[in-house]
Order: sequence, then C-alpha cells, then structure tokens
Amino acid sequence: MTPKVEHLVVDTSAFIRNTQLQEIAENLFTVAEVVNEIKSKRQLRRLVVLPYELQLKDVDPESVAAVKAFSMKTGDYPALSSTDLKVLALTYQLHKEKLGLDGIKTEPTTNKSIEAFDHSLISSANVVGFHLPSSDSGSEQEVPDIDEVTKKLGSLECNGSDNEEEEEEDEEEEEYDSDPPLDDDDWITPGNVADAKRELSGAAELSEDSPPPKVACLSTDFAIQNVLKQMGLSVVTLEGLLIRQVRTFILRCYACFKTTSLMDKVFCPNCGNKTLKRVAVTVDNEGKEVIHINFRRPITSRGKKFPLPKFKGGKHSNNPIICEDQRVPQQRPSKVALSKMNPLEPDYIAGVSPFTVRDVNSRAAVLGVLPGGEVKYWMRKNPNQVVKRRRKK
Repeated sequence: MTPKVEHLVVDTSAFIRNTQLQEIAENLFTVAEVVNEIKSKRQLRRLVVLPYELQLKDVDPESVAAVKAFSMKTGDYPALSSTDLKVLALTYQLHKEKLGLDGIKTEPTTNKSIEAFDHSLISSANVVGFHLPSSDSGSEQEVPDIDEVTKKLGSLECNGSDNEEEEEEDEEEEEYDSDPPLDDDDWITPGNVADAKRELSGAAELSEDSPPPKVACLSTDFAIQNVLKQMGLSVVTLEGLLIRQVRTFILRCYACFKTTSLMDKVFCPNCGNKTLKRVAVTVDNEGKEVIHINFRRPITSRGKKFPLPKFKGGKHSNNPIICEDQRVPQQRPSKVALSKMNPLEPDYIAGVSPFTVRDVNSRAAVLGVLPGGEVKYWMRKNPNQVVKRRRKK
C-alpha cells in the first residue's frame, strides 16, 4: 500500500482530471481561487459530491511575499498567476505551521555540471587521430628511392596457410560476437509505458520504506514544482509521484544576445527591443554560466506582421507600448462621471434615482473611458495585439 501524505495542497489540475485525492493524502487544502477557476458543469457537479473533505484556507500576506521574492530569484515569477502564488504560499504556510522553517531555503541553488575529468590537463599534441606538426616541421627529410622500395616489395613471400588460419579464427569470433536475440525489454509496450513516462519525467515513486512527506503540493505546473523544490518543499504529481528535477531561468535577448536575471523585464535593458526569451541556465565546474537554448522552438512573429499606426497625443490617446519609459495617459473619466449624489440633500431618494446626472457629452464618455481605466477592445491601436473573444453559448 502506498503511504499517504498527511497535509496536501491541491491545484486546479487535480479537480479537472478527477483525481482520487483520498488515495494520496489524508487532509486536503486549497484556496478559494482554485475552486473559482473550475467552470465546467461536469467538474462543478463533482465538487458538490466529493468523497473527501476539502478545506478552504486563507493565505497570510507574509507567505505570499516570501514565495513571490523566491520565485523572482528562480526566474519563474512571470510564469506564475495570482492563483499559483497563493497555492505556493499556502504550501509554505502549512509547512511553517506543522514543521517550522527548518529546511526551507531562502536562496535558490544553482545547478552545476561537474565533468568526469579535467579537459585542460589533456595535451593537445598527443590527440589520437590527429597529427600536429612541430615547430621544426620546415626541415627537409630524405625520401627513399623508388627502385629500392620496389626491390624490397619483390623480396616479400606470401604464405597461403596463414590466410586459412586467419579465416577460421574470424569465423569462430563471429560465432561468439553475434548479436543476442532481441527481446521486449528495450521496447515501449502497453505494459511498461507507465514506467517509461516515469523515467522520462524524472519522477520517483513513493516507496513504503521511505516515509511520505507531511506537507506537500499537488500540481502539474512546472513553474510551481520548480519553485517548491528549490525552496525545499515537497511536490506530488497527479499519480502520487515525487518530482526531483529543478531549473533556474534567466532572460536572453535574441537581438543583441545579452542576458539579464531581472525576470520582470519586458524590454531588453541593453538594446531596448521587446526580444527577451526565457532560457534555462546552469553553472559549470569553472563557475561560468551555461545557457541551454531550445533552437527547435521557433521565435514567435507576433508584432512583426502589420505596421503600427502613427502615434497621437491628447489626454485620451491610446498608443501601443514600444519602449520601457514610454509615457501613457491616465485615461481618467470626467468629473461629472465621478461625482456622486449627496445623501444629505432633502431631495435624495434612496436606491437608484431616475434623476441621477449621467455624463454623456464629455470626450471621455464619448470614447467610452470607464472609471477603472479600461479601454474598449475596438479602441486598441495595435493591430498585432491578440483579442480573445468568447463564443456565444
């Protein structure tokens, strides 16, 4: 029987895939934002009749601040939503309440690739398969005469019995060196496909010998798993497996090839272009950073198809953001739209009054500027910006 986790924090992916969480953990916790992310009617019906008790818990601001600061150091902060940060903070909070702060790291560990031997100790002059001429290679050497070489070759004798013995030895070696018959151990079959996936993902199953973690988090988001593992917290996948791989990310500009560890940057600090891409980084045995770039993944062409319109000024201008220090308007509504009725007036009517003054003539009202500062999607001047529209049910 697989041991159970005592306290488990659950992410949205567990409810979407209908995971039997009562077989993995004893006490289940989550935040209210995770439940609000579930929109499917079938999944909402399952939440009503859960075969276990799901506890909704609030997160304190200190845990959120600690997790946010750590995710910025690992480079996963841009890939985390507000719900993901609260899931991380709840795991951190439960670990602090049940086990204390012992074992929780405040700085991420940088991966180091250690070589089996030092390549700098290898002499470049004695490399097998290569001939490097010495410094005095310009000196002339005597070449033997052609007639002498032909006389020596003519005096050689060939014995046919030696060739027969060599052929017999080759046949015997072929009998012993023949390839063994193939079996199904090296192939991925329906019987071992689960083990193959486990090896490729770098996960290890919870054994009965090793005690299960008291506090863990269940999530399929790699950014959440990476932050938790680097902090020293336990992570469990949907199949009850423990992930043991971590990564550190930085931003690399594919225009000027400069790197930065500030993951909240949108534009390159060196060239100013919006060409930053997240890449994994490790440190070699000499202390140098080694960047791992996936060249098979093409660079997106978003924002490079249509030309941008001419910039316009004004209090309610809406221009696309093309640089880091660009000034933008505040998009504030008029004073009439912000004014509220005075409840101390004798003519005040409780509730919605039909005599409420509404601003319909100002420029802000004509342009549809809302009090929250939002802009209608048809007013966006960037033709490359993606607009997600919901389908009508």
